[in-house]
Amino acid sequence: MCPLYLAYDQKQLTGSWQLMDLRERQAPDRLDEKEVMRLLTGHPRYGHDTLFTSIKRLSERSSAYVDADELRMVYPAAAEHARTSELAEGTEGPALVSAFEALVDHIYARRPLTPAQTAAHLSGGKDSTNLAISLAAAYPGLITPCALLIGGEAGPQQAARRRMVIDHTGFAPDITVPAADHPPLAPGGLRRAHAEAISPLDEPHLEAADALAQALMARGITTVVAGFGGDEVARVRRPDGGPVRTPEAPTWCGERVRDLLGEVNTGISPATVAPETALVALEVATPLLARRGLWAITPFTDPELVRFGQRLPLDWKRDKRLLTERFVARGLPDAVVHPVMRENFGHLMNRAVHEYSSGLLRSWGKDLHLVEQGFLDAAVLSETVERAALDPDEAAPYRTGLFLITAVELALRAL
Repeated sequence: MCPLYLAYDQKQLTGSWQLMDLRERQAPDRLDEKEVMRLLTGHPRYGHDTLFTSIKRLSERSSAYVDADELRMVYPAAAEHARTSELAEGTEGPALVSAFEALVDHIYARRPLTPAQTAAHLSGGKDSTNLAISLAAAYPGLITPCALLIGGEAGPQQAARRRMVIDHTGFAPDITVPAADHPPLAPGGLRRAHAEAISPLDEPHLEAADALAQALMARGITTVVAGFGGDEVARVRRPDGGPVRTPEAPTWCGERVRDLLGEVNTGISPATVAPETALVALEVATPLLARRGLWAITPFTDPELVRFGQRLPLDWKRDKRLLTERFVARGLPDAVVHPVMRENFGHLMNRAVHEYSSGLLRSWGKDLHLVEQGFLDAAVLSETVERAALDPDEAAPYRTGLFLITAVELALRAL
C-alpha cells in the first residue's frame, strides 16, 4: 500500500515510507540516471531503483538482504496473470455484477476497519465511486465520503454527481476541499515551504491533497479507501506481453537522457501481482496519507480482484462496462452513469505551471542541477518556459514535464 525505501551505510539499515526522510543519504550528485530519464520522459517503471543511487525501494514481493558489507535486493519470480475469459453459458450481466459486488464485500470483510473512522474517496469516477458505494451499503450512514473538488467548467457537474451518489446511497457527512484553494507550487504551499520534506514523486496536487488529509484527520478518520488499480477491469493484455516500447524524449531533454532511452525497461521488477500503474500511483499518493496518520485500502490491487479483472470478457472491459452496469444496477441517475464532461485537474495544473513553475524556472535560469548533469537542454527548456509563461493554455502541452522538472529541482536544492 505504501512504498518502503531503504538505505544502508556504515552497517546501518534505515527505512521509511517517506523518501525524503532518508535525505542524509541523498545528494544532487547521487542521482540514478535511468530513473531521471524515466521521470523526464513520462515512463516511470516499478522496481528497486529510486531517484537516488543510495536509496532502494522494497518492491512488491521482493526481498532485502543485509550483511556486514552491503544491502542486496532480490526480485521475486514473475507473477502469473490470467487471460481474458468468456462468461459461462447461461450467465447474464446481472450475475457478473453481483459477483463483482460479492468479491468487493469479501475483500472488505478481510480487512479490519472501524466504519466511523473510515473515509472513501468519492471523486465521481467509476473506480472510486463503485468501491465507496459498496462500503457505504455495508455500513449505512457511517462511511465518510471525501474528495478534492476540481472546480472549473466541469466543477458543477462533479459536485452534482457526487451529491446524487451520496443522497442515493447513504453516507456520513461529506468532506471536500476545493483544489483551487491550494494550487500546486504556490508560494507558501507545502512543496515550496517545506521542500526538504517533499519528494519529487509525491502527489502533484500535494497541497490540496494534504489539506484534505488534514480535514480527514480532524474528523478522526484513520483509514481511506481509494480506487487505485481500477483500470485493470478495462485492460486487455496480450498473451506475449506486447512489444517493448522505447519512450520519446521531450525536446528539452539533453543528450544524456536520449542516450538512455533504450534502457527504460532494464533492471525493473518482473510482472507484479497488482498492475504496475497502480503500484506507481500508490507510491505517489500514500506517503502523504501516512504522514497524516491515514492508511489506504485499495481493493482493486487485491490479488483476487486483480484476477477477476484480468478474466473479464472483452466486451465487459471496454469503457469499464462492468463498473458502468453496476451503477445502473444500483439505480443511480443517468447523470452519474454517463457524465457529459471529463472531470480532471488539468486546468489547475495549467495555471500552476503558468503562474508558478515558469517563474521558478525563469529565476533559476541555467543554474539547474538537471542542466549541469546533462539531463536537460538549457536553451530549449528556456524557450518552453517562455511559452508556458504566456498563459495557461500555452502551458497545457508542457504542464507535466515542467512540473516534474520544477519538483525535482526544489527537492535537490533543499538537500
